Amino acid sequence: LNAADAKVQLLDLVEQELQATSRGSRVSVEDKRRLDRLVETLEAEGPVADPKLTGDLAGAWQLLYTLRINTGVEDREWLTYLLENGPSPVQRAVIGSVAQVSLVYQTIDEGLSRFVNVIDFEETVGGRLFLEAAIDSVTDAGRLNIRFDNAYFKFSRNPITKAPLDRPLRLPYPVPFRLLPNESRGYLDTTYLDRDLRIARGNRGSSFILRRIEDPMLQPGDED
Repeated sequence: LNAADAKVQLLDLVEQELQATSRGSRVSVEDKRRLDRLVETLEAEGPVADPKLTGDLAGAWQLLYTLRINTGVEDREWLTYLLENGPSPVQRAVIGSVAQVSLVYQTIDEGLSRFVNVIDFEETVGGRLFLEAAIDSVTDAGRLNIRFDNAYFKFSRNPITKAPLDRPLRLPYPVPFRLLPNESRGYLDTTYLDRDLRIARGNRGSSFILRRIEDPMLQPGDED
């Protein structure tokens, strides 16, 4: 199986699972093995020689799947990965079930200095959760050494009544990053990268399959 075929099969399988299992919240053991094999085939190709020079790392990336060692796949585990102990009571109350989250994505700026994870529940609850990090360094092989330093909710609708707000409501997310220096630091290794697909492995053993998208936060004319 060559890399081009593996990519097609990987994306097809991911799309099937997303539609069949509530955005891929759980995957069968058989399909997880298939995913693992396809990911390994692509990783054998390796990332580009120096992702810093190509600019391919920068942009917005939709999280399609989180693959954890010896487990199934769960979209919510992206938050568990970031915060180690999983969702807080505040987060559980606001975000609710996996089905309420319409999109999980991350943005990396062109200077490779800032990294933002966005959990988008705009359609169901009227808001988003932003988890921001500084990129302390980027290696030639594409490892992002990151340090989370800010997190907040941003609502366009009242999270209780669902009524539209005159202006966005910003609420702090209660994570004391400065008091948790070890938990707030981590890295992501870029193990496969092309113009529209990225595979990364984190310092806690998870693998992430991401697809390039247009930044949902950009408004028409922002690119000018």
